[in-house]
Amino acid sequence: MAILSGTLFLLLILSSYGTVKYSVREILSVLTGNTTGVRATLYNQLRLPRVLVAFLIGASLAVAGDSLQLTLKNPLADPYIVGISAGASFGAVLSLVLKEYFGLTINMELLAFVFALVSAFTAYFVSRKDGKIPVTSLILSGVIISFLFNAAVTFLVIFTWRNIVSLHFWSLGSMSGVSWNDFHRMLIALVVESVIYLLFRRKMLILAAGEEHAVTVGVNPERVKSIVFFNVAFVSALSVSTAGLIGFVGLIIPHITRLLFGTDSKFNLISTLLIGGIFLTACDTVSRTLFQPTELPIGAVTALVGAPFFIYLLKRKAGITNG
Repeated sequence: MAILSGTLFLLLILSSYGTVKYSVREILSVLTGNTTGVRATLYNQLRLPRVLVAFLIGASLAVAGDSLQLTLKNPLADPYIVGISAGASFGAVLSLVLKEYFGLTINMELLAFVFALVSAFTAYFVSRKDGKIPVTSLILSGVIISFLFNAAVTFLVIFTWRNIVSLHFWSLGSMSGVSWNDFHRMLIALVVESVIYLLFRRKMLILAAGEEHAVTVGVNPERVKSIVFFNVAFVSALSVSTAGLIGFVGLIIPHITRLLFGTDSKFNLISTLLIGGIFLTACDTVSRTLFQPTELPIGAVTALVGAPFFIYLLKRKAGITNG
């Protein structure tokens, strides 16, 4: 209860910053319906859904990263690094192009989900060797797939829309323009993801101890991996369709959570979820506040934090391997 209260208080503070500044007292007055008018409407229809959607996307990506790291037994796995987000981005942009130029309507989230699955399983099978997934192979296959789908997105945008601003959105991410509909959609996605995570967490932990051990205790590794990949592709597709490519959240947060609470903590899901949500909400607050009225892409903020962390983990992993 104290953690939830602290999270709500942090969200309240973070929602006060931006191009239009609100005091905490004013926010409480708006939320209780005692204040109306333009500022109240701006807060209720723009600022509040933006903060909540950022929280839900951050929470979803953090849980997805933890699922991949446990299942693949790889501390560097996350939807962005293994190319899942890039595949989802291509699917979302392709949906818009098909509708604009060929009159063919295919649900954006569905197409993003399909290509997220394609990129996830491609990275998995390309990097898999003798039943194992080496760190270097996973990173290389993820980078190659990301380059491939990002190049395809660039091709679609430049040669069909000729709109660099749209390309910028899909490549670096932005919470600008999210609505209450996005909040409801991401809330459902997070609930579904969390239920599947809880149902399979024990099996993921067993799998993290080694596939041979998992088989001896009756766990089917390929079945667990397939379910986890479907789950991660599902939330990644919805996140990318809503806010574009946002990297490194799924990489950083699981490590912080395990450092604070341990790998087998019963609080793992709730702590990963809350820390991931607060992290991305804070990044979005920085992106909309630092250079106001211009917004910094949120993916640039997460990359500034995530890239050094990624290098540290890579060097640490290389040191362990060489040792």
